[in-house]
Amino acid sequence: MGAHLIHSRQELTLIGTMPENRNSPTAGTPDLSSYKAPRKGRGNAVNETTHAIREAILDGVLNPQAWLREESLATDLGVSRTPVREALNRLEEEGLIERGPGFGARVTALTIEDMSVVYLVRGSLESLAARAAAERGNAASLSDLRRIHERMVNVAEQGDTQAVSRVNIEFHRELASITQNTYLIRLLGTVESALRRFGSRSYSPERMHEIIEEHERMLVAIEKGNGAAAAEAAEQHAKRARVVTINNFIGDVHRP
Repeated sequence: MGAHLIHSRQELTLIGTMPENRNSPTAGTPDLSSYKAPRKGRGNAVNETTHAIREAILDGVLNPQAWLREESLATDLGVSRTPVREALNRLEEEGLIERGPGFGARVTALTIEDMSVVYLVRGSLESLAARAAAERGNAASLSDLRRIHERMVNVAEQGDTQAVSRVNIEFHRELASITQNTYLIRLLGTVESALRRFGSRSYSPERMHEIIEEHERMLVAIEKGNGAAAAEAAEQHAKRARVVTINNFIGDVHRP
């Protein structure tokens, strides 16, 4: 990683610690009642609770280092503390929360290392996906990818960063789906979850324009059946996203 992005392990720690906010260690747990799922039977309580807390983390409602109190979570989600406790066990295995003696459970912090590694993995996996899409994609699936891209162009013109974020996820999901490779789709799904934790802070008007151009280069190469060019465009897209996201994250932390 270039020196302009990071200088020391100490800076990593500082950047991994979000500024104090409404769900900091000194604040109460945010209200998660909007994530409450309709009960589908007692056997689904753990799965539904796990999904609800995971989505709250990925949406940024539960920020890095936010405390997770079983009683508050159980009340908000309409379940007992037993499924909450099991959900927290699962989320700890996924690396989304951490536990330790004397401080209970809290959302894991984001670090520059986390971001860097995720984008490097994304670049490698999506270059494979783009190549496969170019070499094996059919007309119908490529048409779907083009339509998603055009929708992203429209919402970007409106300046709706949240909509751009949602459509961007859809674009990358469709790209993975075209490969019809179960393992690649699963791995990219894991990467998507990690990327969602970074939020849409990198979606400035300039960056949205860049993303559209980068997607267009990928699409053109895929539509032409040029696997090598598609793979290169996908990898460069991930590299650029990595630099922009990390630099913006550093700016968020050091901004007064």
